[in-house]
Amino acid sequence: MSPAGATTRGFIAIFFWGTSIVAGRLIMGSLGLLRGPLAATLVSGALGTILVLSRRASRQALRRLGARYWLACGGLFVSYLVAYNLGTGLAAGGGQLLAFNVLNYLWPMTTLLFSAAFTRSRVRWWIAPGIAAGLAGTAIALLSQVTGAVGAASGGAGGFDASSLVVYGLGLYCGVAWGLYSALGRKLVGQSEANPVPLLFLATAAAYALLLAAGVGRQSPAGAEARAAASLASGGSLAGIVAFLWRALVVDLLSYAFWDAAMRRGNQVLAAAASFLTPILSSACIAIVLGVTPGWRFWLATLLVVGGAAVCRLAV
Repeated sequence: MSPAGATTRGFIAIFFWGTSIVAGRLIMGSLGLLRGPLAATLVSGALGTILVLSRRASRQALRRLGARYWLACGGLFVSYLVAYNLGTGLAAGGGQLLAFNVLNYLWPMTTLLFSAAFTRSRVRWWIAPGIAAGLAGTAIALLSQVTGAVGAASGGAGGFDASSLVVYGLGLYCGVAWGLYSALGRKLVGQSEANPVPLLFLATAAAYALLLAAGVGRQSPAGAEARAAASLASGGSLAGIVAFLWRALVVDLLSYAFWDAAMRRGNQVLAAAASFLTPILSSACIAIVLGVTPGWRFWLATLLVVGGAAVCRLAV
């Protein structure tokens, strides 16, 4: 695969990821907080693993990845997906879900920062205001929960409590963990042709199963719009079936494999720069499908995160 082709796959992954939270809420509304992601990752992981292991060259490439990759990048991949789905499902309303979305999409900026550190790229002074803008956007998104500035129709509860802090903590972890995963893969294995993503999905499914066995995540997603999603996706309806297939086969099976290829064999910085628009696309999908009305402060927060990542890109 050429570097240009790998980078293009990264662009496609970004578009698909914009629909991830909405598809996840629809699936969770029907199958449960962790049973939905478990089913989706199990299907995508099993199908992808069959395809990958059917080719001798792919099996050999996987063996060359080494233990450090599987432990470090594999651990980050699995923990990110678990945190992402828990945060998506535990968000008590539209406001919390949108704030979680902003925190999660700090990863384009952290990807650039980790990539610059690992490759020892020259960094210009204006990276500091870029980082400051991203952090300011994050702060505004969280403070909007205190002031209730995310529209009254969003269904989000204002203020902070233990459950909301868990959701925001998961979002912050996602924003750092995926950036580190994206940058660390090339440092550890270079431009390897291996596609470990399906196997990592099976590992993620195993993690979901362990959490369910421990009694975690048996409930359905919280919030009024989550109940609407449950109604929409229940009873084997067309919406629920389409959401499940889209999440398992497109968002999971294709998107993560495409992004992994872009990070290891494409233009890593260009793909990370293109991902700046993902939070806007994702937020628009949440607003349209789940009936959430973001306020102006939320959009300001999103633009600050996007703009901060763009400035960081120009500074590297």
